[in-house]
Amino acid sequence: MTDQIGRRLSAEAAPNVIDPRERAFAILARVASSRETMYRWLALGFYAPDDQFAEALISQRLVYGVVAALEWLGKDQQLFDEGLQRLQRCCAVTQIELAAEYQRLFGKGLDRVSPREAAYRWRDASDLLNNGETITRLLRLHYQQFNIAPVAEREDHVAVELEFMSFLCGREAESWSNGLPDMARQLRRHQKSFLDDHLGRWLAEFCWRVQARAMSNAYEGLAQLADAWLKLEHGPGYLPPVTKL
Repeated sequence: MTDQIGRRLSAEAAPNVIDPRERAFAILARVASSRETMYRWLALGFYAPDDQFAEALISQRLVYGVVAALEWLGKDQQLFDEGLQRLQRCCAVTQIELAAEYQRLFGKGLDRVSPREAAYRWRDASDLLNNGETITRLLRLHYQQFNIAPVAEREDHVAVELEFMSFLCGREAESWSNGLPDMARQLRRHQKSFLDDHLGRWLAEFCWRVQARAMSNAYEGLAQLADAWLKLEHGPGYLPPVTKL
């Protein structure tokens, strides 16, 4: 995950804090909070569309929220321009249209793109029949450490994994704000472990497939944002897609 902290953020964060250590914690808390927001928007986008998601697209609240969450990145913000431009074209979309496209992409059919980690991790498995069960079991261990219990049989859904990362970033932000650097660093290590073991191993291929098959700006834009974000977050550990449909 990137440790870059934009100059603007450094200059604006906690202007009344004099102690350098507290000032550093305030900056790190703000970065973690911004990362929490980014993961939360991505998670919302990949759950089945509801009134909240449709309203966020139509009002451009999603676009504004993402732009605000990326301010600390400085020049790296331009990596998200294409995805944001697509989402800006969604101001007239309806929830019915979103639901139809979501079903076409992630439901049943020829154009289906699986939103589940197990569908992409078969190459790692020595026992293909048990691979899905193994992934689910490993994910449950991650979630149980924080007393989180996702809906059964959805543990490896892309939206659930993104929401879990949002949760971890939120906990990290709280730890920095409360002057608990050891706990905050432990949470960062847990985030890296989760990206290494899960999201970073399959999200690139998922995003590539969504972009190849999407017929709406909403889901193509979301896939572009998610891919750009994980590339930046995970760095060299982010595995490229297997570009074969």
